[in-house]
Amino acid sequence: MKATTFLKMVIAMDGVLLGLGLVPALALSTDGSVTGLVVGGGLGAANLCALGWLSLKAFTSKGGRWPYLAGMTLKFVLLIALVYLAVVYLPMSIVWFVVGLTVSGLAILGATAYLSVKHLELTI
Repeated sequence: MKATTFLKMVIAMDGVLLGLGLVPALALSTDGSVTGLVVGGGLGAANLCALGWLSLKAFTSKGGRWPYLAGMTLKFVLLIALVYLAVVYLPMSIVWFVVGLTVSGLAILGATAYLSVKHLELTI
């Protein structure tokens, strides 16, 4: 399976899992639960897309790879800054924010399990 197809599958799983997460967030409807889930999920999805794009460019680049590797570092710093700003300034549930943020990790785990069960290998 091509790496770009894998990334699309992970992003699709991320969206599905976030949609499924909205059901209990809406049912419990605590103060800021939906906001926390949406903000955390949005940051997680953006982080996932940026990491996938930067990784693909770093592996397939004909020239220097260092700009993409430096971009990964800057992406991480930006993610930390955005998480800090969201936690400090947005009225949301921190628990649901963390749930939304970790959904992308579950999507990666699910897509990787799919590759393992189907005996597929990633190609660039």
